[in-house]
Order: sequence, then C-alpha cells, then structure tokens
Amino acid sequence: MVSTSSDPEPFTINKPIAGTLNQLWHPVVQQNGCVFEPDEHFEVAMLNLIFHPNINSTSIMRADILYDSAIGSRKDLAISYEDYATKEKEICCELEKLGVFSLRSNQVECVRIKRRIIREIIPRNQDKDLPMRQSCLLLSHGAGSSSILYLPHGIESPESTPYYHPAVSGILLHYTSTRTHNNANTLQLFYRLFSPSPETVALPNRLVRTALRLLATAYKHSLGVMNGYQKRVQHDVVIDKVSFQDTYVSLKRRYARDLVSRWVESTDPKKHVFEDLAIAAFLMELWDARYTEKGSAKNSISFVDVGCGNGVLVYILIMEGYTGYGVDVRRRKTWEIFPDLVQDCLREEVLVPYFCLDTDMEIGNKGLRFHNGNFPEGTFLIGNHSDELTPWIPLLGQPFMVIPCCSHALSGAKYRYPTSIELRQESAPRHIQQKLSTYGALVEHVVKTAHDVGWVVEREMLRIPSTRNAAIIGVERRSGDDMGRIWTAEDIIRREGGAAGFSDRVVALTSKNPRSH
Repeated sequence: MVSTSSDPEPFTINKPIAGTLNQLWHPVVQQNGCVFEPDEHFEVAMLNLIFHPNINSTSIMRADILYDSAIGSRKDLAISYEDYATKEKEICCELEKLGVFSLRSNQVECVRIKRRIIREIIPRNQDKDLPMRQSCLLLSHGAGSSSILYLPHGIESPESTPYYHPAVSGILLHYTSTRTHNNANTLQLFYRLFSPSPETVALPNRLVRTALRLLATAYKHSLGVMNGYQKRVQHDVVIDKVSFQDTYVSLKRRYARDLVSRWVESTDPKKHVFEDLAIAAFLMELWDARYTEKGSAKNSISFVDVGCGNGVLVYILIMEGYTGYGVDVRRRKTWEIFPDLVQDCLREEVLVPYFCLDTDMEIGNKGLRFHNGNFPEGTFLIGNHSDELTPWIPLLGQPFMVIPCCSHALSGAKYRYPTSIELRQESAPRHIQQKLSTYGALVEHVVKTAHDVGWVVEREMLRIPSTRNAAIIGVERRSGDDMGRIWTAEDIIRREGGAAGFSDRVVALTSKNPRSH
C-alpha cells in the first residue's frame, strides 16, 4: 500500500478576487504527495462513498439514490430537480470566480457538472435526526483535476443541520494532479459557510475533525482503488438492504427501549437486544420473500428457535404475529419479563436429535424434559449461536437459518474443523478462497453438510453487532442431479465419526451457567 508523503495539513490559497466569497468559502485541510489518478481512482472512490455514506459516519444508515444523471431515472417524480439545478450552477460560478480550480495560474477555469447525483441520507436514529437530501456533483474543470461538491437541500443555518452532517452549506473535495510530479499532487477540502466569516476566525473543532476524517477517507479509498482493493465480505446478497433496514428501524422503535430498560440478565442488553432485532428483521423479510406465493408469511410460517437463550428473538416474532416457540436447556431470567403469551412459547427442554436419543436416558434424569428433533413438516428452524446443535440443524429435514458461533462436532464436543483446499474449492465463493479462521472453517463445514444432505444453500453476512454474523440458509431442496449425490443424515453422521456422547454433553449443560452469547 502506498503511504502518504506527509500528514494532512491546514492550507490557504491566493484567491484572484477579494470580498464576500473569500469569507464564504474556507480552505480547511489538504493532503500533499497524492499518487492516484483523478478519473481512474479518485472519482471511482468518491462515487462509492456517495452511494455508501455510512463509511464516513456511524450515525448514517444508508443513502437512497433519488436521481442519477448517469442513468436518468428518478425515484421520486415529485422532486423538482430542475429548480435546485439553478442553485447548483450559482455555487459552481462562485467557485469559478474564487479561483479554487486555478491554484497554479491566474486563469479562471470553466466548471462543468459531469454527473449529478441526488441522494437522501437516512440516519440510524431517526428519532433524533431527520433524513436529508443532498446534491452530489462530480465537477470537470480541465485535465488533471477532479472535484466532488456536496450541497445539502433545505438547510439554511447551522441550527437546522442534522448531527451527522457538518454545519456548513457546502463541502468541496478538490484533487489536482500534475501527472508528472507526484509530490505536487494535492487533495484539498473546502467548506462553504452559511454566512461570510473572516478566514482569521478559527473554525469549530468539530468541523475541523470532520474535515480531517472526510479527507482521510477519500485519500484512503482512492489509494485502495489504485491498488486494486476488492471487498472481501459481501452484504445484502439474499435480502435487499433497504427492505431489511426499514424493517429493523420499525422494530427498533417499537421494542428496543422497553427491552433495554427491563433487562435482567448480567449481559450487555444493547448488544443482545439490537442483535436480535436485526435477526428478526432479516427473518421477516426472508419469509415474506420466500413464502408470499403461499399467502401471508405469518400464516405460512411456523418457527422453532433452537437454543433460544434469553428468548428475545422469540418475543419479537410472537409479538409481530408469527407462530412458533423457542427451546433451551435452561430457563432464563429474561423470560419472566415477557407477557404470558410469549412465556407460553418458551420451553425449557433438552433437544437430543432422534438419531442419537438413548431410549433409557430419561432414567435418573432429574425430571428433565426432552425433545427428539422431530418437527412438523415445514417448520422453520432458527439456530442463533446454538453451538452444540449448530451442526445438527441442517440434518433435521426442515428449512432453517443457522448462525454459527462456537465450534462443536456432532458428538457435542468442542472441535476445530480443518481448513482444507478441497473444502474451500467445493463450497466457498471465490472471494473467500483463502486460509480460513476457526470460525470460517466452522461456517464452511455447516455449508458443506447442508449442501450434502440436499439443501440449496444461501449465505448472508448479517448486519448485526457481532463478528459471528454468517447466516447459512436452507429453504429450497435440490435434486440429486444438480450438484452431486444427496447424502442421508445417517450418512453424514457416519462420515463425521458418529455422535457418541452428545446426549450426555447436552444434559450436562443444564447444570452449568449459560454462555454470554
């Protein structure tokens, strides 16, 4: 990776005119010694940041693209883009007069809008901040230079500016390349203030910090494009991001504050509550997408949360009108905060799949209740960090989604699955064909098991606050001719060396403290 020749630094420019414009546009910070190309690298990186503003701020969830001149389509026909285009041209004329694009000569360059994108920025917490529309203009003004101009819509003062946006009326990122001397290449950031202010007046610290962050991100991503960086983790493969996030925000507004305020476990309530809200949102969108041809998903789905833990996921799904229940080897304190309707759907049972259930094991079991893993046809199984049961879930013959966490064999013993080239080539997408971690090897093993017993396997990297976020999904069955032989569950058990000891290990869990996840 090519590094910078120096750190970002404040700068000033020799403006060809004086007066109000000098006090309206403030140069803030620049990076010298840039080595990337304006069009091939900088513009590509900046377009990606326009489409994904959450890269720059954790307070932003996403951007909805309302208009893109490269496509010509409009998402919202009620928006009068032409009216705002007048304002955009006026500000471009300001930059021409100011000489921002003529730092090495007295010539005033003509500015042309090369591409116009209008986006609506959606904040994560819409109870505190409203969405904001913004023009993002790719400007052309001669060879060797490129600029991105951000102009918020309807923001007339610092007080009306959302928290996630700098309290300014415009932001300009300007890249100048000599194409011959890299040390002279500069990436600069300017703010357009709401009202004229002498350059001798210092900007607020937050504005300066934000400028440094924006410039550093633009620089880093431009270098990444130049060096051929490819994103390793792909999100939103199975379910559309916008649908998922909208459902998540809706669930969060209805349940998050109440659940966090009444949390009775010793674990972090925010992690568990927000994680389960996100998983519930994903499941609801998945079910709507896969079961709508059968009518309403709520009428078509019956679920079982295997190893339901604190029961929050079951609570959310039941309250949203779905039918199902959760099972766990230990009752949790959290169950008692739920209404009776939900408590009736939380069962303290030991699930031992019928493949390895000892008919005599209930003798002396101290009154434990057992489930043999036989579920009605079509029951959707959920395995969220279900640990010992994770490798079993694809073998139980029902549609499922499993999110692996701790690695166990079919015997219930802790086990690290080997990372083999053959395994990766057979079941892993090309973008993760590399040496896998212990968690990666577990995920690949579950994917292979599900595929071998006849599932069409899908996978999604969930947007949840956990590094264990790989979801493995099996809804459709494949034929034996599609991708090789279909194994029976008994075949898989024999291939894995059996499941001896599983019953004893899961029974022993009933006398241990629950795991924190």
